[in-house]
Amino acid sequence: MKQTVFVQRLFIIATIMSTLLLVSNLNISNAQTEDEASPSEKTNVVRDSATILLEGKTLAANDFIHIYDTTPYVIMNGHVAAKLPCDDNSESPIKVLIGSAPNLTAADFELISELSTPGTACLYHVDLASHQGGNASNIITDIAIQNPSGDQVSFGPTTSVVVGINEIVKGAHEAHAEGEGAQVEGEGAQAEGEAGEEHSEGSTNETSDE
Repeated sequence: MKQTVFVQRLFIIATIMSTLLLVSNLNISNAQTEDEASPSEKTNVVRDSATILLEGKTLAANDFIHIYDTTPYVIMNGHVAAKLPCDDNSESPIKVLIGSAPNLTAADFELISELSTPGTACLYHVDLASHQGGNASNIITDIAIQNPSGDQVSFGPTTSVVVGINEIVKGAHEAHAEGEGAQVEGEGAQAEGEAGEEHSEGSTNETSDE
């Protein structure tokens, strides 16, 4: 009888230990799943595209056309293909600007010679990728085409810009705010410096009067 009771107690203890071990493993598995899922929760995988047909349009000298904006989201992964007027050397007077307004710079495009006709229209493309770090110059939210030349440019048949966005993440407004904050801080430091100079000049004048 005592042996039976002892065996039953051992069985109960073993069952409790197995249950505790199972719960512990489940907690570890859930924690790993949450850690692995966190990057995907911060980003949004999308597939958005826009085609801008330019035929028959003109772009004035030193002017631009804003063609895409994802604010307050940042473009983490995307692509731009542009068929633009070009000269005999496959160089186009039109630039495609990328960045976060007003910090836009000309994209470093690659020529697709197989689909280009030098002297008429050439096809260029570039991948889009932002590098977040609190600096507005490292992120992409805006895309524009610019005519930096001194002459008006006319767009011929089949000229176009195609924008494809694959992944975005929220946070563009934060980079803008940090950039504006830095500018304000710089202006504040400058103002303090000017105030100090004025105070110094006033003290010098008072000493001279005495």
